Amino acid sequence: MLERVNFPKVITVLAIVFGIALGSCGITAMIALGGAGRSQGFGPALAVLGYGELLVMILSAVGLVVVAAVWIVASITGSFHRGRSEPQRLFESEEEKKNDEPR
Repeated sequence: MLERVNFPKVITVLAIVFGIALGSCGITAMIALGGAGRSQGFGPALAVLGYGELLVMILSAVGLVVVAAVWIVASITGSFHRGRSEPQRLFESEEEKKNDEPR
């Protein structure tokens, strides 16, 4: 099952989600602390948005840690390298070219 998991892609997506949530949480905090949200009645909406961003940050951080740990354990045990085929060759070697030429 681990052969099908693209660990670098999963970690990249989780890191991007964490960064976006962190940035939007900072923007929400600046708006809330600046008083713009309270004077216009957006205080409760900003609080809900802040909690949602905090939840996304926590889940993505936990996901990063778990996926990184699984990737490390899988690479140490070598469990997702078993049964792999040989690497793909993009160019033929000189010996193969000589054998393919008509005589």
